Amino acid sequence: MYKKILVPIDLLEDELNLVILKHVEEIAKLSASEIHFISVIPSMELFFGIEIAALPESNKDSTERSILAMRALEEVIKDITIADDRISCKVSIGSAKDEILSYSQEIDADLIVVGSHHPSTSTYLLGSTASAIVRHAKTSVFVIR
Repeated sequence: MYKKILVPIDLLEDELNLVILKHVEEIAKLSASEIHFISVIPSMELFFGIEIAALPESNKDSTERSILAMRALEEVIKDITIADDRISCKVSIGSAKDEILSYSQEIDADLIVVGSHHPSTSTYLLGSTASAIVRHAKTSVFVIR
């Protein structure tokens, strides 16, 4: 049914990630889908704003941050029961919504499986990133709580 499934992983959401992975495993049983995991870390400018100029150079190294994020992503998915040759992992830096939607188009995803956590009244029933993905995705989105 689905050929390429994109699964954004928030590295700070351990419990939600476990629920997401269980759903992804069940969906993957239905067909020989490729599963693309992505984790997005904020750029230093997005995270710190103008104060980035005051940070030591060692804290600005996006390569090091990406390597650490990739290790964390691999740790999150290490126990998944999907064959390794069907899985790919990517770490991006920037706005979560923009990076996820861009990667979805890049890989021509059939489905995005996204977790939603801690909604506020301003986002109604979904978290802000999940809500933005649902509104702007050009493919089906499965929201997990």
